Amino acid sequence: MTRSSQGVPEKLRLAFLGGAVNSAVGRAHRDAIELDQKFDLVAGCFSRHDDVNRETARQYRVLPERCHADFDTLLSKEAGNVDALVVLTPTQQHTKQVVAALEAGIAVISEKALAGSSAEARLIENARRNEAFLAVTYNYTGYPMLREIRSMVEHGVFGELQQIHIEMPQESFLRFRRDGKPMTPQDWRLHDGAVPTVSLDLGVHVHSLLHFLTRREPEEVCATGQSFGNFPQVLDNVQALVRCAGGLHCSMWYGKTALGQRNGLRVRLYGSKASIEWLQETPEVAYFYDCNGRKQILDRASPDIMIANDIRYERFKAGHPSGFIEAFANYYADLADALLQRKSTIARLPHPYVLGLAEAEEGLRLLEAIERSRLENRWVEIEPQGVRRPVTERIEIQAPQLAL
Repeated sequence: MTRSSQGVPEKLRLAFLGGAVNSAVGRAHRDAIELDQKFDLVAGCFSRHDDVNRETARQYRVLPERCHADFDTLLSKEAGNVDALVVLTPTQQHTKQVVAALEAGIAVISEKALAGSSAEARLIENARRNEAFLAVTYNYTGYPMLREIRSMVEHGVFGELQQIHIEMPQESFLRFRRDGKPMTPQDWRLHDGAVPTVSLDLGVHVHSLLHFLTRREPEEVCATGQSFGNFPQVLDNVQALVRCAGGLHCSMWYGKTALGQRNGLRVRLYGSKASIEWLQETPEVAYFYDCNGRKQILDRASPDIMIANDIRYERFKAGHPSGFIEAFANYYADLADALLQRKSTIARLPHPYVLGLAEAEEGLRLLEAIERSRLENRWVEIEPQGVRRPVTERIEIQAPQLAL
Protein backbone atom coordinates (compact mmCIF):
# COMPACT_ATOMS: atom_id res chain seq x y z
CA MET A 1 0.00 0.00 0.00
CA THR A 2 1.03 3.57 -0.49
CA ARG A 3 1.58 5.54 2.69
CA SER A 4 0.22 8.85 3.87
CA SER A 5 2.45 11.69 5.03
CA GLN A 6 2.11 10.27 8.57
CA GLY A 7 3.40 6.87 7.40
CA VAL A 8 0.03 5.15 7.78
CA PRO A 9 -0.80 2.75 4.91
CA GLU A 10 -3.48 4.21 2.67
CA LYS A 11 -6.43 2.03 1.84
CA LEU A 12 -7.29 0.91 -1.66
CA ARG A 13 -10.38 2.71 -2.96
CA LEU A 14 -13.36 0.64 -4.08
CA ALA A 15 -16.59 1.39 -5.90
CA PHE A 16 -19.59 -0.97 -5.81
CA LEU A 17 -21.89 -1.65 -8.73
CA GLY A 18 -24.95 -3.21 -7.14
CA GLY A 19 -24.73 -4.62 -3.63
CA ALA A 20 -27.45 -2.47 -2.06
CA VAL A 21 -28.50 -3.02 1.54
CA ASN A 22 -31.48 -5.08 0.36
CA SER A 23 -29.42 -7.35 -1.91
CA ALA A 24 -28.30 -10.91 -1.19
CA VAL A 25 -24.57 -10.16 -1.18
CA GLY A 26 -24.07 -6.44 -0.59
CA ARG A 27 -23.67 -6.47 3.17
CA ALA A 28 -21.43 -9.55 3.05
CA HIS A 29 -18.98 -7.75 0.74
CA ARG A 30 -19.23 -4.55 2.76
CA ASP A 31 -18.54 -6.36 6.03
CA ALA A 32 -15.70 -8.38 4.52
CA ILE A 33 -13.72 -5.36 3.31
CA GLU A 34 -13.95 -3.80 6.78
CA LEU A 35 -12.23 -6.56 8.77
CA ASP A 36 -8.65 -6.06 7.60
CA GLN A 37 -8.92 -2.35 6.79
CA LYS A 38 -7.18 -2.66 3.43
CA PHE A 39 -10.06 -1.14 1.43
CA ASP A 40 -12.25 1.92 1.64
CA LEU A 41 -15.63 1.96 -0.13
CA VAL A 42 -15.72 5.46 -1.60
CA ALA A 43 -18.27 5.36 -4.43
CA GLY A 44 -21.00 3.32 -6.01
CA CYS A 45 -24.18 2.84 -7.94
CA PHE A 46 -25.89 0.41 -5.60
CA SER A 47 -29.41 0.14 -6.99
CA ARG A 48 -31.53 1.34 -9.91
CA HIS A 49 -34.07 2.53 -7.33
CA ASP A 50 -33.05 6.03 -6.25
CA ASP A 51 -34.29 5.70 -2.67
CA VAL A 52 -32.51 2.39 -2.13
CA ASN A 53 -29.39 3.71 -3.85
CA ARG A 54 -29.14 6.73 -1.58
CA GLU A 55 -30.07 4.85 1.59
CA THR A 56 -27.33 2.33 0.82
CA ALA A 57 -24.80 5.11 0.38
CA ARG A 58 -25.86 6.53 3.74
CA GLN A 59 -25.53 3.19 5.54
CA TYR A 60 -22.24 2.39 3.80
CA ARG A 61 -20.96 5.90 4.60
CA VAL A 62 -20.37 6.91 1.00
CA LEU A 63 -20.55 10.64 0.31
CA PRO A 64 -23.80 11.66 -1.48
CA GLU A 65 -21.91 13.20 -4.39
CA ARG A 66 -20.19 9.85 -5.03
CA CYS A 67 -23.43 7.90 -5.05
CA HIS A 68 -24.25 7.71 -8.76
CA ALA A 69 -27.63 7.21 -10.38
CA ASP A 70 -26.47 4.85 -13.14
CA PHE A 71 -23.55 2.75 -14.30
CA ASP A 72 -22.46 5.10 -17.08
CA THR A 73 -22.19 8.00 -14.64
CA LEU A 74 -20.24 5.85 -12.22
CA LEU A 75 -17.73 4.99 -14.95
CA SER A 76 -17.32 8.54 -16.21
CA LYS A 77 -16.96 10.07 -12.74
CA GLU A 78 -14.86 7.43 -11.01
CA ALA A 79 -12.42 6.16 -13.65
CA GLY A 80 -9.03 7.16 -12.26
CA ASN A 81 -10.48 7.83 -8.80
CA VAL A 82 -10.86 4.24 -7.61
CA ASP A 83 -8.50 1.28 -7.50
CA ALA A 84 -11.15 -1.29 -8.42
CA LEU A 85 -14.83 -1.72 -9.21
CA VAL A 86 -16.69 -4.53 -7.43
CA VAL A 87 -19.45 -5.90 -9.69
CA LEU A 88 -22.31 -7.23 -7.55
CA THR A 89 -25.15 -7.33 -10.06
CA PRO A 90 -26.88 -10.52 -11.28
CA THR A 91 -24.72 -12.78 -13.42
CA GLN A 92 -26.71 -12.09 -16.59
CA GLN A 93 -25.52 -8.47 -16.50
CA HIS A 94 -21.85 -9.05 -15.76
CA THR A 95 -20.35 -9.32 -19.22
CA LYS A 96 -21.37 -5.90 -20.50
CA GLN A 97 -20.51 -4.24 -17.20
CA VAL A 98 -17.13 -5.93 -16.76
CA VAL A 99 -16.15 -5.21 -20.36
CA ALA A 100 -17.12 -1.54 -19.99
CA ALA A 101 -15.14 -1.19 -16.76
CA LEU A 102 -12.04 -2.84 -18.20
CA GLU A 103 -12.22 -0.66 -21.32
CA ALA A 104 -12.45 2.38 -19.03
CA GLY A 105 -9.20 1.29 -17.40
CA ILE A 106 -10.72 0.19 -14.09
CA ALA A 107 -9.61 -3.00 -12.34
CA VAL A 108 -12.53 -5.34 -11.69
CA ILE A 109 -13.48 -7.63 -8.82
CA SER A 110 -16.54 -9.59 -9.94
CA GLU A 111 -18.98 -11.58 -7.88
CA LYS A 112 -19.35 -15.11 -9.24
CA ALA A 113 -20.28 -16.24 -11.79
CA LEU A 114 -18.10 -14.00 -13.95
CA ALA A 115 -20.27 -14.63 -17.03
CA GLY A 116 -23.11 -16.77 -18.31
CA SER A 117 -21.03 -18.80 -20.77
CA SER A 118 -17.47 -19.49 -21.86
CA ALA A 119 -18.15 -17.44 -25.01
CA GLU A 120 -18.98 -14.43 -22.83
CA ALA A 121 -15.80 -15.06 -20.85
CA ARG A 122 -13.85 -14.81 -24.10
CA LEU A 123 -15.49 -11.45 -24.80
CA ILE A 124 -14.24 -10.29 -21.43
CA GLU A 125 -10.79 -11.67 -22.21
CA ASN A 126 -10.69 -9.62 -25.42
CA ALA A 127 -11.47 -6.47 -23.41
CA ARG A 128 -8.53 -6.94 -21.03
CA ARG A 129 -5.89 -4.51 -22.24
CA ASN A 130 -2.36 -5.05 -20.94
CA GLU A 131 -3.66 -7.89 -18.76
CA ALA A 132 -5.83 -5.55 -16.70
CA PHE A 133 -6.62 -6.78 -13.21
CA LEU A 134 -9.68 -9.02 -13.05
CA ALA A 135 -10.59 -11.31 -10.15
CA VAL A 136 -13.68 -13.29 -9.19
CA THR A 137 -14.86 -13.72 -5.59
CA TYR A 138 -14.98 -17.42 -4.77
CA ASN A 139 -15.21 -16.68 -1.09
CA TYR A 140 -15.29 -20.26 0.21
CA THR A 141 -11.63 -20.62 -0.76
CA GLY A 142 -10.92 -18.11 2.01
CA TYR A 143 -11.59 -20.65 4.76
CA PRO A 144 -8.25 -21.31 6.51
CA MET A 145 -8.91 -25.04 6.85
CA LEU A 146 -9.48 -25.39 3.11
CA ARG A 147 -6.19 -23.60 2.57
CA GLU A 148 -4.63 -26.07 4.99
CA ILE A 149 -5.99 -28.96 2.92
CA ARG A 150 -4.60 -27.39 -0.24
CA SER A 151 -1.17 -27.18 1.41
CA MET A 152 -1.45 -30.82 2.47
CA VAL A 153 -2.16 -31.76 -1.15
CA GLU A 154 0.90 -29.78 -2.29
CA HIS A 155 3.08 -31.55 0.28
CA GLY A 156 1.90 -35.01 -0.75
CA VAL A 157 0.22 -35.84 2.55
CA PHE A 158 -2.56 -37.77 0.82
CA GLY A 159 -0.29 -39.63 -1.58
CA GLU A 160 -1.72 -40.09 -5.04
CA LEU A 161 -5.02 -38.22 -5.31
CA GLN A 162 -7.78 -40.64 -6.29
CA GLN A 163 -11.18 -39.17 -5.46
CA ILE A 164 -12.72 -35.85 -4.46
CA HIS A 165 -16.40 -35.44 -3.60
CA ILE A 166 -17.79 -31.91 -3.41
CA GLU A 167 -21.40 -31.16 -2.62
CA MET A 168 -23.34 -27.98 -2.03
CA PRO A 169 -26.98 -28.83 -1.22
CA GLN A 170 -29.40 -26.13 -0.12
CA GLU A 171 -33.14 -26.11 0.56
CA SER A 172 -34.55 -22.73 -0.48
CA PHE A 173 -36.54 -23.93 -3.53
CA LEU A 174 -38.57 -26.36 -1.39
CA ARG A 175 -38.89 -24.33 1.82
CA PHE A 176 -42.07 -22.57 2.85
CA ARG A 177 -42.48 -19.36 4.79
CA ARG A 178 -44.39 -19.21 8.06
CA ASP A 179 -47.55 -18.29 6.17
CA GLY A 180 -47.36 -21.56 4.23
CA LYS A 181 -46.31 -19.99 0.93
CA PRO A 182 -43.11 -20.92 -0.92
CA MET A 183 -40.02 -18.84 -0.24
CA THR A 184 -39.57 -16.55 -3.25
CA PRO A 185 -36.07 -16.15 -4.67
CA GLN A 186 -34.90 -13.13 -6.63
CA ASP A 187 -36.49 -13.03 -10.08
CA TRP A 188 -33.22 -13.52 -11.98
CA ARG A 189 -32.74 -16.88 -10.23
CA LEU A 190 -35.98 -18.15 -11.81
CA HIS A 191 -34.79 -18.02 -15.43
CA ASP A 192 -32.40 -20.50 -17.03
CA GLY A 193 -30.10 -19.79 -19.95
CA ALA A 194 -27.66 -21.97 -21.86
CA VAL A 195 -26.13 -22.77 -18.48
CA PRO A 196 -28.83 -23.25 -15.82
CA THR A 197 -28.84 -20.59 -13.13
CA VAL A 198 -28.32 -23.16 -10.36
CA SER A 199 -25.00 -24.01 -12.02
CA LEU A 200 -24.00 -20.36 -12.28
CA ASP A 201 -25.06 -19.84 -8.67
CA LEU A 202 -23.71 -22.98 -6.95
CA GLY A 203 -21.84 -25.02 -9.57
CA VAL A 204 -19.19 -22.32 -9.97
CA HIS A 205 -18.34 -22.66 -6.27
CA VAL A 206 -18.06 -26.43 -6.57
CA HIS A 207 -15.70 -26.09 -9.54
CA SER A 208 -13.65 -23.40 -7.78
CA LEU A 209 -13.00 -25.79 -4.90
CA LEU A 210 -12.00 -28.59 -7.27
CA HIS A 211 -9.53 -26.24 -8.93
CA PHE A 212 -8.33 -24.59 -5.73
CA LEU A 213 -7.64 -27.81 -3.85
CA THR A 214 -6.28 -30.08 -6.58
CA ARG A 215 -5.27 -27.95 -9.63
CA ARG A 216 -6.60 -30.82 -11.75
CA GLU A 217 -8.34 -29.75 -14.95
CA PRO A 218 -11.68 -31.46 -15.64
CA GLU A 219 -11.57 -33.54 -18.83
CA GLU A 220 -14.83 -35.50 -19.15
CA VAL A 221 -18.22 -35.42 -17.44
CA CYS A 222 -21.42 -37.42 -17.12
CA ALA A 223 -24.28 -35.54 -15.49
CA THR A 224 -27.95 -35.54 -14.66
CA GLY A 225 -30.29 -32.87 -13.36
CA GLN A 226 -33.82 -32.40 -12.17
CA SER A 227 -36.40 -29.84 -11.12
CA PHE A 228 -37.76 -30.99 -7.75
CA GLY A 229 -38.77 -27.65 -6.24
CA ASN A 230 -41.53 -25.08 -6.28
CA PHE A 231 -40.34 -23.49 -9.53
CA PRO A 232 -40.56 -26.09 -12.33
CA GLN A 233 -39.34 -23.67 -15.00
CA VAL A 234 -35.75 -23.98 -13.74
CA LEU A 235 -33.34 -26.78 -12.95
CA ASP A 236 -32.67 -27.03 -9.22
CA ASN A 237 -30.68 -30.24 -8.65
CA VAL A 238 -27.52 -31.41 -10.45
CA GLN A 239 -25.25 -34.44 -10.01
CA ALA A 240 -22.10 -34.96 -12.06
CA LEU A 241 -19.23 -37.43 -12.31
CA VAL A 242 -16.07 -35.74 -13.56
CA ARG A 243 -12.86 -37.35 -14.77
CA CYS A 244 -9.94 -35.00 -14.19
CA ALA A 245 -6.33 -34.81 -15.30
CA GLY A 246 -3.96 -37.20 -13.57
CA GLY A 247 -6.57 -39.87 -12.95
CA LEU A 248 -8.50 -37.95 -10.30
CA HIS A 249 -12.20 -38.84 -10.11
CA CYS A 250 -14.62 -36.20 -8.87
CA SER A 251 -18.29 -36.32 -7.94
CA MET A 252 -20.33 -33.13 -7.66
CA TRP A 253 -23.78 -32.51 -6.24
CA TYR A 254 -25.38 -29.11 -5.92
CA GLY A 255 -28.94 -27.87 -5.75
CA LYS A 256 -31.64 -26.08 -3.81
CA THR A 257 -34.13 -28.83 -2.93
CA ALA A 258 -32.38 -30.73 -0.10
CA LEU A 259 -34.60 -30.05 2.89
CA GLY A 260 -32.65 -29.55 6.09
CA GLN A 261 -29.56 -28.26 4.29
CA ARG A 262 -29.17 -24.52 4.90
CA ASN A 263 -25.84 -24.54 3.05
CA GLY A 264 -24.44 -28.05 3.21
CA LEU A 265 -21.13 -27.45 1.48
CA ARG A 266 -18.88 -30.48 2.11
CA VAL A 267 -15.55 -31.63 0.69
CA ARG A 268 -14.14 -35.16 0.97
CA LEU A 269 -10.73 -35.86 -0.53
CA TYR A 270 -9.28 -39.37 -0.80
CA GLY A 271 -5.73 -40.37 -1.66
CA SER A 272 -3.58 -43.50 -1.57
CA LYS A 273 -2.14 -42.60 1.86
CA ALA A 274 -4.79 -40.57 3.64
CA SER A 275 -8.12 -38.77 3.33
CA ILE A 276 -9.82 -35.72 4.80
CA GLU A 277 -13.33 -34.33 5.22
CA TRP A 278 -14.48 -30.74 5.79
CA LEU A 279 -17.96 -29.24 6.27
CA GLN A 280 -18.73 -25.55 5.83
CA GLU A 281 -21.12 -25.46 8.79
CA THR A 282 -18.23 -26.48 11.10
CA PRO A 283 -15.42 -24.71 9.23
CA GLU A 284 -12.84 -24.66 12.02
CA VAL A 285 -12.25 -28.43 11.92
CA ALA A 286 -11.35 -31.13 9.41
CA TYR A 287 -11.42 -34.89 9.89
CA PHE A 288 -8.22 -36.66 8.83
CA TYR A 289 -7.81 -40.41 8.29
CA ASP A 290 -4.68 -42.31 7.27
CA CYS A 291 -3.86 -45.75 5.88
CA ASN A 292 -2.87 -47.05 9.35
CA GLY A 293 -6.42 -46.59 10.62
CA ARG A 294 -5.83 -43.38 12.56
CA LYS A 295 -8.64 -40.87 12.87
CA GLN A 296 -7.77 -37.30 13.82
CA ILE A 297 -9.69 -34.06 14.27
CA LEU A 298 -7.66 -31.08 13.03
CA ASP A 299 -8.21 -27.48 14.08
CA ARG A 300 -6.13 -24.32 14.35
CA ALA A 301 -4.49 -25.56 17.56
CA SER A 302 -3.42 -28.95 16.17
CA PRO A 303 0.38 -29.35 16.34
CA ASP A 304 0.85 -30.30 12.69
CA ILE A 305 -1.15 -27.39 11.25
CA MET A 306 0.95 -25.22 8.91
CA ILE A 307 -1.45 -22.74 7.22
CA ALA A 308 -4.69 -22.38 9.18
CA ASN A 309 -2.87 -21.10 12.29
CA ASP A 310 -1.08 -18.31 10.42
CA ILE A 311 -1.30 -15.00 12.28
CA ARG A 312 -3.47 -13.50 9.54
CA TYR A 313 -6.19 -16.04 10.31
CA GLU A 314 -5.91 -15.77 14.08
CA ARG A 315 -8.56 -13.09 14.50
CA PHE A 316 -9.05 -14.73 17.86
CA LYS A 317 -7.53 -17.84 19.39
CA ALA A 318 -8.62 -21.38 18.55
CA GLY A 319 -11.89 -22.41 20.14
CA HIS A 320 -13.51 -19.10 19.16
CA PRO A 321 -14.73 -20.03 15.68
CA SER A 322 -14.35 -17.95 12.58
CA GLY A 323 -16.95 -18.20 9.83
CA PHE A 324 -18.31 -17.08 6.48
CA ILE A 325 -17.57 -13.34 6.71
CA GLU A 326 -14.06 -13.99 8.00
CA ALA A 327 -13.41 -16.32 5.04
CA PHE A 328 -14.72 -13.60 2.73
CA ALA A 329 -12.40 -11.10 4.44
CA ASN A 330 -9.43 -13.44 3.95
CA TYR A 331 -10.13 -13.50 0.23
CA TYR A 332 -10.44 -9.70 0.12
CA ALA A 333 -7.10 -9.38 1.88
CA ASP A 334 -5.62 -11.52 -0.89
CA LEU A 335 -7.28 -9.26 -3.48
CA ALA A 336 -5.68 -6.22 -1.84
CA ASP A 337 -2.26 -7.87 -1.95
CA ALA A 338 -2.76 -8.82 -5.61
CA LEU A 339 -3.85 -5.30 -6.57
CA LEU A 340 -0.86 -3.78 -4.78
CA GLN A 341 1.50 -6.24 -6.45
CA ARG A 342 0.14 -5.11 -9.83
CA LYS A 343 0.75 -1.48 -8.89
CA SER A 344 4.27 -1.95 -7.58
CA THR A 345 5.84 -4.32 -10.14
CA ILE A 346 5.93 -4.78 -13.87
CA ALA A 347 5.80 -8.58 -13.63
CA ARG A 348 2.26 -9.99 -13.71
CA LEU A 349 2.82 -12.75 -11.17
CA PRO A 350 -0.35 -14.61 -10.19
CA HIS A 351 -1.42 -14.51 -6.55
CA PRO A 352 -1.65 -18.07 -5.20
CA TYR A 353 -5.09 -17.56 -3.68
CA VAL A 354 -6.77 -15.18 -6.15
CA LEU A 355 -8.83 -16.76 -8.93
CA GLY A 356 -9.62 -14.89 -12.12
CA LEU A 357 -10.54 -15.20 -15.76
CA ALA A 358 -8.76 -18.48 -16.54
CA GLU A 359 -10.38 -20.30 -13.62
CA ALA A 360 -13.78 -18.76 -14.37
CA GLU A 361 -13.61 -19.80 -18.01
CA GLU A 362 -12.56 -23.35 -17.10
CA GLY A 363 -15.52 -23.57 -14.74
CA LEU A 364 -17.93 -22.31 -17.40
CA ARG A 365 -16.64 -24.89 -19.88
CA LEU A 366 -17.26 -27.57 -17.24
CA LEU A 367 -20.78 -26.30 -16.53
CA GLU A 368 -21.57 -26.20 -20.26
CA ALA A 369 -20.38 -29.79 -20.58
CA ILE A 370 -22.53 -30.78 -17.59
CA GLU A 371 -25.58 -29.33 -19.32
CA ARG A 372 -24.75 -31.05 -22.63
CA SER A 373 -24.28 -34.34 -20.82
CA ARG A 374 -27.58 -33.93 -18.99
CA LEU A 375 -29.48 -33.19 -22.20
CA GLU A 376 -27.76 -35.84 -24.31
CA ASN A 377 -27.56 -38.51 -21.58
CA ARG A 378 -23.90 -39.38 -22.25
CA TRP A 379 -20.31 -38.71 -21.24
CA VAL A 380 -19.09 -35.42 -22.71
CA GLU A 381 -15.49 -34.36 -23.24
CA ILE A 382 -14.51 -30.93 -21.92
CA GLU A 383 -12.40 -28.83 -24.23
CA PRO A 384 -8.93 -28.33 -22.73
CA GLN A 385 -7.67 -24.91 -21.75
CA GLY A 386 -6.60 -22.93 -24.80
CA VAL A 387 -8.89 -24.72 -27.28
CA ARG A 388 -11.55 -22.34 -28.53
CA ARG A 389 -14.73 -23.45 -30.26
CA PRO A 390 -15.78 -20.88 -32.92
CA VAL A 391 -18.49 -18.56 -31.65
CA THR A 392 -21.13 -18.85 -34.36
CA GLU A 393 -24.16 -17.96 -32.29
CA ARG A 394 -25.10 -14.41 -31.43
CA ILE A 395 -24.39 -13.68 -27.78
CA GLU A 396 -27.19 -11.68 -26.20
CA ILE A 397 -25.98 -9.51 -23.33
CA GLN A 398 -28.59 -7.84 -21.22
CA ALA A 399 -28.48 -4.12 -20.53
CA PRO A 400 -26.86 -3.35 -17.18
CA GLN A 401 -29.94 -2.81 -15.05
CA LEU A 402 -29.38 -3.24 -11.32
CA ALA A 403 -32.08 -5.83 -10.75
CA LEU A 404 -31.21 -6.52 -7.14
